[in-house]
Amino acid sequence: MSDLMSRIDPRTAGYMAFNLVSSISIVCVNKILFKMFGFPYATFTTACHFIVTYLGVLICKYRGYYEPKKLNQCDVLSITIFFIGFVVFNNLSLNHNSIGFYQLMKVLTTPVIAFIQYFAFGEIIPQKLQFALFFVIIGVVLASVSDVEVNMLGSVFAALGIVSTSYYQIYVKTKQKELNASSFQILEYQAPQAAVLAFVITPFLDPTPEDGWLSVLYQGFPEMTGKVMQVLLFSCFLAFCVNLSIFLVVGQTSPISYNVLGHCKLIIILTFGIVYFGEECSVARAIGMVFAVVGIMAYTHLKLYMQDEKMLTPQNPARKEEYSRIIISSGTNTSASTE
Repeated sequence: MSDLMSRIDPRTAGYMAFNLVSSISIVCVNKILFKMFGFPYATFTTACHFIVTYLGVLICKYRGYYEPKKLNQCDVLSITIFFIGFVVFNNLSLNHNSIGFYQLMKVLTTPVIAFIQYFAFGEIIPQKLQFALFFVIIGVVLASVSDVEVNMLGSVFAALGIVSTSYYQIYVKTKQKELNASSFQILEYQAPQAAVLAFVITPFLDPTPEDGWLSVLYQGFPEMTGKVMQVLLFSCFLAFCVNLSIFLVVGQTSPISYNVLGHCKLIIILTFGIVYFGEECSVARAIGMVFAVVGIMAYTHLKLYMQDEKMLTPQNPARKEEYSRIIISSGTNTSASTE
């Protein structure tokens, strides 16, 4: 712990707090928008997130937060297709599921990635990591079967979110290295592409408004009151804050401190679902949550420890680059629109 604290200066602590607050807030605000205000258009909301994120990225570019790089639109589009899939399906999962089920299903991304890498690429999973993944899977299953809000449609969206997120995280690592571009350099092209695609698929994934989709063009959504508009705009602002905070935190922290931050977000969001949104928490569900949290923490830190041992050899000098890959694949960090 003392080693962790010694790595964190006041500015870094501020960045981490910014990421913690924005990541937790966007999940809660989106759930409030979908559940309490009855605005069921999760895909449309995602498209709005992308628009505001793009505007925010442009501001960051002109403020000099990153160095712009010219990229081929078609090269970025291949990333965007996976990107739009995991963000849209995760928002749909949040719309149709409890926060606890939504968040725990996202934790399953880590074992799914491990299994894909094993079956598709022959990457062996060490026994210690297998044991940690076993805890994660058992915990999620135990918590999910005890969740009274579990439904078929929500489960389908959650499963699609896991698969699309897993393939995105595997693919984007290779593609980003190929493009030799930072996350913000790619996001500058990715966000507008994703916004267009999200608007195109909105009628196919969101419920049809009372008077049909054509009526939305000239009179808006019937549920779009002044308060709903305010919450939607706040959600869009938080989506950009999440992306900005990830950019700031990853550049300033060690992998250990970043993943501790991710675990804190996971625990707080699960707690928020029970305390603030009144989600039921049976003994079985509580035990399942504990199993899942302990499992993902054990997996992440075992992975970091094992990677650290490899980095100590002269053949592996690119320590920070490899660490950043572990951060991406840990399954606890944030997407553009949801935690």
